[in-house]
Amino acid sequence: MCGAVLAAVACIAAVSAQSARERRDQPTDKQLLQRADKAQETLLKELAEVAGEFQKQGLREQSLAILERIEKIDPQAPGVRERIELLRSELITQNGMMVEVDTSRGWGNALAEVEAGKTIRITAAGDYRLNLTATVPLTGLPTADPGRDHVKEAPFGALIGLIVSEGQPGTPFPVNASLDMVPKKGGVLFLRANVPLSAKCTGTIKVQLSGGVRPIPKAR
Repeated sequence: MCGAVLAAVACIAAVSAQSARERRDQPTDKQLLQRADKAQETLLKELAEVAGEFQKQGLREQSLAILERIEKIDPQAPGVRERIELLRSELITQNGMMVEVDTSRGWGNALAEVEAGKTIRITAAGDYRLNLTATVPLTGLPTADPGRDHVKEAPFGALIGLIVSEGQPGTPFPVNASLDMVPKKGGVLFLRANVPLSAKCTGTIKVQLSGGVRPIPKAR
């Protein structure tokens, strides 16, 4: 009987000793955190090198996308925010093109194609003449139909725009004298004065477009 008890005690002792050795062989919490930090450091270094190679090849958009990934992983990564701002500035000023908005044409001013997800910059200058004779209800001029009325999204008479994607017009937006925006959908950019279709407008507004824009292909 005593022999069996001693054997059981010896077995338990052996298991406990083995468990202790296994615990000693396992990495500590501190060691695991150090490994995670090292892995992140290696990843960020590799991503920074890839972003640099893209930039050397003139592929600014790809470089910007990589830098934005780095910033998400480590918002305090040295120099990354500055590089992001520089690339965004370069991208928004490229592809510059001058166009004119004929205020007499309403939504008839198709100016450029825009790309989804790419910032575009619209800068306008000039003024125009407006003549409007209308019966005005006490509730004010209607704004329900963007094709015929002025729209409530912008001041009366201001420059407004919309993007037509796959034949479907989007929601009008205010431009005023300048606007930076990122279209959710690509399509054709239209600009007009925010006045009713019944208004008689004369004059042109000069507009500088840049960023994610390109000329509308000429019909063959």
